[in-house]
Amino acid sequence: MIEIKLSQGAKPGHGGILPAKKVDAEIAATRGVPEGEDCISPASHSAFTTPVEMMHFIQQLRELSGGKPVGFKLCIGHPWEFVAIAKAMLHTHILPDFIVVDGKEGGTGAAPLELSNYMGMPLREGLLFVHNTLVGCGLRDKIKVGASGKIISAFDIASVLVLGPTG
Repeated sequence: MIEIKLSQGAKPGHGGILPAKKVDAEIAATRGVPEGEDCISPASHSAFTTPVEMMHFIQQLRELSGGKPVGFKLCIGHPWEFVAIAKAMLHTHILPDFIVVDGKEGGTGAAPLELSNYMGMPLREGLLFVHNTLVGCGLRDKIKVGASGKIISAFDIASVLVLGPTG
């Protein structure tokens, strides 16, 4: 399985920050960064800049991986951005195998305080938006939808499951 991270809950539209204390020798070697220094990931991808280019990148990853499932994770920041992704799916006829919807609820500890819990849609709203957009485009039955975020109790699991995730 290959997951492209577009954004995560605590900071949609912002890159990742891995604090220096978490950058050990193994992580430094894997990511090609100095050990013990903050590792800043950009907010954008060098392989694509538009939703249509992202669909072609998904297809390329699928082919290069020998057919492994390829999808993406996002927190809904600006709803129109996901609508543009859905339109690109319709335009290219290339679909991700799955979409993971993350909620705005922070959990990383690495997000700046001004972003954590205040940016993006909460998990339930974002999940419902993605589900409804895919239904409206006639794509929902072709793409698995997952949920991630602060799901910590049986009630959280049940209340999220009724909103439509399949994985």
